[in-house]
Amino acid sequence: MTTSILSSPVPQPADSAPQPARISFRQPVSATGFIDAAWWPRSCDLTTELPPLLDVLWTAAREITRISYHLSAWDPAPRRLQIEGRRVRLGGFATSNPLTVRLSDLRGQDRIDILVIAPDTDPAVAERVLQLASRADDPYRAEEILALTILGPAIDEGSGGDSPN
Repeated sequence: MTTSILSSPVPQPADSAPQPARISFRQPVSATGFIDAAWWPRSCDLTTELPPLLDVLWTAAREITRISYHLSAWDPAPRRLQIEGRRVRLGGFATSNPLTVRLSDLRGQDRIDILVIAPDTDPAVAERVLQLASRADDPYRAEEILALTILGPAIDEGSGGDSPN
């Protein structure tokens, strides 16, 4: 599993440490499957959570400029954000999957579908979701990854020994 931890470019109060992005990507990257990564934000505020997430992607040379999300899964957000001097467009839709966010470039050619782990998720469960979502050629949808997390180690036994650990 590749988990990126980077400092947030969002100004933090003097008495708090920077909040890193908690994300894992499928390794190696593959065009198959439904989910490309799992992300465990600390809140439902996109204006706070997107800067460290996009910093990870921009550092990896992914030119993400558009974010699509489910309206009821997140706090109200503006349609545009300025992050690190870049304009990012946000689109909230009632028809989007509430368990995912979709990130894309300006033309929609580079697309990343990310499973979002609820901020209040138990850390052990969230870590398990991050591990499952990082498997190469993972054929599961967001709902299935979350359901498999409940099964715990039993899924490792049925995976042909390809444990994420």
